[in-house]
Amino acid sequence: MEKIGLVLEGGGVKGAYQVGALRAIEECGIHFDGVVGTSIGAVNGALYLEGGYNKLYEMWETIDTDTIFAIDKKYWQNIRKKSIDLDTLIYVGKCVLSVRDILKKTHEQCSEFLSKHVNEEDLRKSPIDYGCVAYDLSDRKPVEVMKEDVEEGKLVDYIIASASYPALPPQVIGDKKYIDGGVWDNMPVNLIARHGYKKILVIRTNVKEKQPQRKFEFGDDVDVRYIIPREDLGKAMAFSHERVVAFMAKGYGDAYVALKNGLEDFLKGNN
Repeated sequence: MEKIGLVLEGGGVKGAYQVGALRAIEECGIHFDGVVGTSIGAVNGALYLEGGYNKLYEMWETIDTDTIFAIDKKYWQNIRKKSIDLDTLIYVGKCVLSVRDILKKTHEQCSEFLSKHVNEEDLRKSPIDYGCVAYDLSDRKPVEVMKEDVEEGKLVDYIIASASYPALPPQVIGDKKYIDGGVWDNMPVNLIARHGYKKILVIRTNVKEKQPQRKFEFGDDVDVRYIIPREDLGKAMAFSHERVVAFMAKGYGDAYVALKNGLEDFLKGNN
């Protein structure tokens, strides 16, 4: 049978949308031969290879504001609710004076969190192809790799690099510095198409009107279908447990509709 590829777009907390969509896909008994992603899409793709929807859900159900950012959740909630008391003002003042330290700790915290959930050995053992995109700041060029291209012991580092938001310190691998692959290709259909995939599903995090900056580099023999949010999901870095839950529900609903409207037949080779 023709190989089926999955592409997961980057988008920060909006990656929770992909978790819900993949639940609906798994319920239809659909599996993929290869998965690639950028940024949070690279993280989701890795976890999906390791353990499907259950592995993804295991990570995402623990995510909240203070999981990602090295800040006190209580004060962050006060700011969001515009309930700013003296303690909150003092805390914000301290944060302003120590932005560099907070960004450094945030990067370290995120890296530790991802290293805890992503297992390189499991990824390499999987028969499913896997790839991700990062950007090499040192040489000013994109890095688009499949798992077999990466040195043993470095695969998780590249996944973290792919998800290293540009405002945070870069991920260092060897003597090179890397940042989020979204600055080059946030929806890496080209990467999986170059590896022989002709039937591809993309699960986006952005609405149809927000087109990725990279142009497709393949011919008409590649058939690409999409699951796309029906409404704008908002800011990528506004992490909260409430948004995670809401986005998973939206992803499941949109995927369910798409599957019933022909996507299931496409993925199962019935049309």
